[in-house]
Amino acid sequence: MPSVPKIGMRLIKTAVAVFLCFLVDFFRDGGTPFYSAIAAILCMQPELGSSLKVGNIATIIGGIVGMAMLAFERYAVPIEPVLVRYLVISIMVIILMYITVLLKKPSCAYLTCVVFMSIVISHVADANIYVFALNRILDTLIGIFIAIVINAIHIPHRKEQGLLFVT
Repeated sequence: MPSVPKIGMRLIKTAVAVFLCFLVDFFRDGGTPFYSAIAAILCMQPELGSSLKVGNIATIIGGIVGMAMLAFERYAVPIEPVLVRYLVISIMVIILMYITVLLKKPSCAYLTCVVFMSIVISHVADANIYVFALNRILDTLIGIFIAIVINAIHIPHRKEQGLLFVT
C-alpha cells in the first residue's frame, strides 16, 4: 500500500496566511477578505524571493488597469451588451499578460489578471469606483504582505531523507 504524503510546511504556511487575512479583515472596515486570501495563496511560493517577485507589481498593474476600465465605462462609453463587455475583459487579460512579459515578470501574470478581474467583473455599478478599486488593491497588498511575512518564517522541521527528486 503506497504511503500518503505528509502535509508540508508550504500548505501549513498558506493556511496560516489565509487565516491572518481573515483576522486582519475582522479588524478592518471596508475590506473583503476573499481578495486578501486569494493573494496570499497565489503568493505563497517555495522560496521567499519568489513571493516577493510575484506580488506588488502584479497588484499595481492589475489594479490601475481595472480602475481605468471602470472609469472608462462610467465616464466615457458603457460597454454594452454584457457579452461585449466580457469580450473586452477577455482581451484585456491578453494585454495584461503581455505587459508582464514585456516587463520580464511573466510570473506576475496570473495575479495581475486576478486583481484586474476582481475589480471589473461585477463592480461596475459601485457608487465610488475609485474607493472600491483602491480597497481591492489594498486587500490584495495585505494578502501579499502576509504571505511574504509567513513565508519568511523558518520553522524547523524534519526533512524526508528517503526521497530523491530529479529534475
